[in-house]
Amino acid sequence: MNKSYIWPLINRLSHVLLIVFLLVSYTLGNYKSFINIHIEFGIALGVVFSFRFIWGFIGPKYSKFKDFDFNINNLKEYMLNILSYLMKVGKKDKEHVGHNPASSFAIVTMMVLTFLAILSGFLAQGTEKHHGIFSYMYSEYFKRMELFSGAHSFFANLLIWVVVAHVAGSLVDKYIKKSDAIDSMISGYKQTVEKINIRLNIFQKIFAIIWIVVSLYSLYYLTFIKNNVFIASSHVEKNYIVKHKDIKVIL
Repeated sequence: MNKSYIWPLINRLSHVLLIVFLLVSYTLGNYKSFINIHIEFGIALGVVFSFRFIWGFIGPKYSKFKDFDFNINNLKEYMLNILSYLMKVGKKDKEHVGHNPASSFAIVTMMVLTFLAILSGFLAQGTEKHHGIFSYMYSEYFKRMELFSGAHSFFANLLIWVVVAHVAGSLVDKYIKKSDAIDSMISGYKQTVEKINIRLNIFQKIFAIIWIVVSLYSLYYLTFIKNNVFIASSHVEKNYIVKHKDIKVIL
């Protein structure tokens, strides 16, 4: 076996950001006093995932979607192999250099659910609180706000279940099947049959820097620029005393 460099630093850093942003956003989502922090980290999570989506087309080998395994039969075989391995009646599955079938489907599913959760969250925020980019929908869709808030909760909870399944699968890989998949997301290295060394070209390096800078700045912007378009209220307080100062009251 050879020690191969599979996951570049940008993959590992973005992985950490995704974990932190998701945990903070989801944990604080049920506390009204922390709702702004929930929104800020939720949007920042969407920013990181947006760059990851683009990375799926321009990134190096094993990071691209075309290198993911989306074959349903391979997924069934992989899951059955895990089951049989847990029951100690099967042989150890072949090592996957990049993403295995289960993680391939999980990553894309998490992306889709994240964007649906953020979109429904924006809609709920606009129709219920008169805040954010959909605040213009407040007067017309206020009575339907429960529809959007319900959808937001559904997608967010479903996302967490997919994350839990993904983590559980990773733990099975590490402690049952003795795979180094988790270790590779920390060090970048995996044990492979053939020697592999992934290197980023100059364009990918520039994109990686922009990815991290924009992701972190988005959180700073959302947190410290209080009147930003994503959180600010569109409600305008009216001073009726000033507005009607010329009206005389006749007794």
